[in-house]
This record gives sequence, C-alpha cells and structure tokens, in this order.
Amino acid sequence: MKDQKLSVILSIIALLISIVALVICLLIWKNCPCCHKHVQEAAPAVEQVEPQAAAPVEPVAEPQQPVAQEEPAGTLANPDGTVKRKAPTAPFIDLGLPSGTKWRTINEDQLMTFDEAVDKYGKQLPSLKQYTELYEKCQWKEIKEGGYKVIGPNGNYVIFPLTGFINCTGEFRGANEFGDYWTSTKKAEGECWRVVFNAKGVKIVSHTSCYARAIRLVE
Repeated sequence: MKDQKLSVILSIIALLISIVALVICLLIWKNCPCCHKHVQEAAPAVEQVEPQAAAPVEPVAEPQQPVAQEEPAGTLANPDGTVKRKAPTAPFIDLGLPSGTKWRTINEDQLMTFDEAVDKYGKQLPSLKQYTELYEKCQWKEIKEGGYKVIGPNGNYVIFPLTGFINCTGEFRGANEFGDYWTSTKKAEGECWRVVFNAKGVKIVSHTSCYARAIRLVE
C-alpha cells in the first residue's frame, strides 16, 4: 500500500516537471529571434499603396444672368411691358430702270387725296417723270386677278391691282374696274397727274385733286 502511494506521488512530480519544462521551452522559443525568424520571412509582404492625389474638382459655373435684349427696331412697348410688334415693312424692288428708282411691292393701306398723299409721303410719292419711266421702260401685262403685272428691264416685277377711287363727295367707285394712282406732280391748281388703267389699257392723265386714289411709293 505504501509503495502504491509513493508511485502516485512520483508520477505527479514527473508530470509537474514536464509542465514546467514545457513552459520554459515556450518562453525560450518566444523570446529567441532565431526560433521564429522563418515565420516572419514567410509572412506575405503587404503592398504599400501610395495615396493618390485627389482628382481636381471642376469649378461649378455660376448661373448666368439673363442678358437684357434690346427692343428690336420697329416695335413699341405696351403699358404692361409686353412688346407690340409692327407689321413688317414691305420691301422696295429694283426693276432695272435707268433712273435706279425702286418701287414698293404693295400699295399703302388707304386711298388719299392728292394733298393728303403729298403731305404724308413727300418725295416717296412717285412723280409724273417716274411714272412715265415705269410706263415706257416696263412691260404692262394684264392679269386675270385684275390689274397689271409691271415687268422691269431686269425681269423683276410689281403688281398694280384695281383699286377704284373715292370721288369728291365721298362715294367709292370703280372697285375691281379701275386702277387709279396719284403722282406727286400738279398740272394746275386743283388738277394733278395720275395713272389710271383698266382692261382697255393704261393712261397717264390729269384729274381733280380732291379725289382719293391709290398710293404706291418709291425710293
């Protein structure tokens, strides 16, 4: 019985010695560089990534202020600030006449007496000489719509419609029958030259200045 107890004690002592030896070995291995150098060498190298420069930031454009637009020529501003545009002016056309006179492509809006037309349009109202040139240097061809197509030496043309007239008592006559146009030239007091035409032909004759007739301008 005594021998058995001794054997157990010796076994415990041997176990304790083994544990102490193991701890000592571990401590020695941990503190010895040569023991774990191979582990450090085997460790994968960590690639050092250099920080990239931040991409330049594009400056944000400030919103542009609306540019004030100048009011186009030939317009009028209404009281509320909106723009009222005038009707576009009809062009003047070069017919290739020796004088270089250009004729407007349409009539003025209303019939006028001689004095009214001269006061309002002055030198833009064609003279007897200018109408005579138009009559002599151009081809006057009657058109089915009524009136004449006047073709200049260069092939350009203007249309003179049948306008009628207003007599001195205010009666409107000759619509779709006569074209009746004032010149700016007087023949005598109260009598002025005008161009008149119908299906029978074209004439330049004088007549009473109180009649209201069509107006075609030149420049």
